[in-house]
Amino acid sequence: MDVYCGDLSAELVGKEITLNGWCRYIRDHGGKLFVDLADITGIAQVVFDGPLLEQSKTLGREYVIRIKGLVKERDKETIDEENPTGKFEVIAKELIIINKAETPPFEITEEKGKFLAAEDLRLKYRYLDLRRKEMINNIIFRDKITKLARQFFWKEGFLELETPMLVKDTYETGARPFIVPSRIKKGAFYSLPQSPQIYKQLIMVAGLDKYFQVARAFRDEDQREDRQPEFTQIDLEVSFKDENYIMSLIESLIEKILKSIMDEDVKLPLKRLQYYEAINRYGSDKPDLRYDYEIIDITDTMKKSNYNTVKRVLESNGKVKAISFSADFGKSERITKDFMLDVIEIAKANGLKGLTWLFIENGKLKSIPEAIASSLLNIENELISALKAKNGDIIIFAADLDDTLLLQALGKIRKVIGDKIGKFNIKFSFLWVVDFPLFEVDSITKKLKPSHNPFTAPFTEDIKLLEKEPEKVRGRQFDLVLNGNEIGGGAVRINNADLQLKILKMIGMKEEEALDAFGFLINALKFGAPEDIGFAIGLDRFVTILKEKQSIRDFILFPKTKSFDSPIDGSPTKIEDKRILEDYKLKRIE
Repeated sequence: MDVYCGDLSAELVGKEITLNGWCRYIRDHGGKLFVDLADITGIAQVVFDGPLLEQSKTLGREYVIRIKGLVKERDKETIDEENPTGKFEVIAKELIIINKAETPPFEITEEKGKFLAAEDLRLKYRYLDLRRKEMINNIIFRDKITKLARQFFWKEGFLELETPMLVKDTYETGARPFIVPSRIKKGAFYSLPQSPQIYKQLIMVAGLDKYFQVARAFRDEDQREDRQPEFTQIDLEVSFKDENYIMSLIESLIEKILKSIMDEDVKLPLKRLQYYEAINRYGSDKPDLRYDYEIIDITDTMKKSNYNTVKRVLESNGKVKAISFSADFGKSERITKDFMLDVIEIAKANGLKGLTWLFIENGKLKSIPEAIASSLLNIENELISALKAKNGDIIIFAADLDDTLLLQALGKIRKVIGDKIGKFNIKFSFLWVVDFPLFEVDSITKKLKPSHNPFTAPFTEDIKLLEKEPEKVRGRQFDLVLNGNEIGGGAVRINNADLQLKILKMIGMKEEEALDAFGFLINALKFGAPEDIGFAIGLDRFVTILKEKQSIRDFILFPKTKSFDSPIDGSPTKIEDKRILEDYKLKRIE
């Protein structure tokens, strides 16, 4: 009977079984040799003695073996309580060495306190790192969510369809594309898709009204911790539906995932915040609502103070905004002066000239130096009341002429403080952010650019503003936020050819350029395009947050490094093959 190592149980006691796996730990006790045999399910202790003892002594770490043996219960004094199969062992009757192994470059271990090798080394030998139980569990967890999502959408009447991987290079997200040269058509190129965006819109024009795909996407973006040049999204598009339908659908999916896979409840419907409300209250369009720390405008109160540093900013029509939070966040931990000095440096790095912090003791404001609190004596009670602060709380505030900069900087500080304190009201905070502006103004060129993508429909009542007040136009787009991270986004699409061309021209494309890049979409919209709406969840980021991990690389089989290198195969590499260079008319780059 073939059995997985992690499936040893009382029902198998007294039965002869076959196990296959890797020799993880080997312990030679003289008359007996013990091997912890590992596979995808767990570890089983195998005992070699008698005729097999000498052969078993040739085994090494990570040798691949097959054994036949008898399952028995361990003696009480030898039970391993930390191992799910620790009450049982297998007395080997037959041993086959399937393959030997070189000594691994790092120890494959799950033991607490054991040194974990550097990530770059583990990525180079990813196939070894993936043998660790933690990594196996990560991959299985991702698989469970993917399976459940597929079953969910099938049940809802969606077709799982595939969009092409070699596509026309078009402006979609603003990221750089990955380019693939054509051998047949010299001098011409394909692009790898940054998303299935345009093609799923064409699917709707075709009348296939419910589409989904576990889609691969490729973006040559600036390097960040939570980004990969290739990633996966759960992508969908539907016709003849509105925002409420998609949001309700995604909420049901989330509820099912959390309950079925994690035994966690989520309260529906999810909270919704308008974009400007999110910015003004939390300084971010993806606020983490596991904690409070709302940004409060204290401009009017501070005008009455004697704090000259701030008053000078107010005299130039600046604003003052503040946050209060508890200094105590654990039995033995407390926000320190050094931490607050670090927060001040973060404020400066985000464009503020400085940051003021105080604490409340016996109902009074205290500061370092004391002169700051003294300059606020006449507004002390009003300030504490406005911020709903209490004894033991810290108050931070900043002033600036640029309200947007002030909010963004305080939003980042709010997140730093929230992550530090970690006293969360709930484990998972899901949130919809809605009513985004259709356009943003580029900080350098001062030109309009789409806040999400150029295919998002404006609110019907805002179309009249396109000509003279485009910055006031709202887009019918919405983001799904989880614990302060955007994990998904959706929008109602433009289904009118003239409006689509107009939007492309408004973001700086000449008509000829727009038709060259998007003519195939614009033409399709002329042939009876339905109302359609789409959504995509970033699968890698979603599963990472649900498992409360830091890096999406832990949930991708063969990820790239932070610099987008692939340690396992050394890519990207130079092209050395002369036939390839000749076929593509490429020059060898030294």
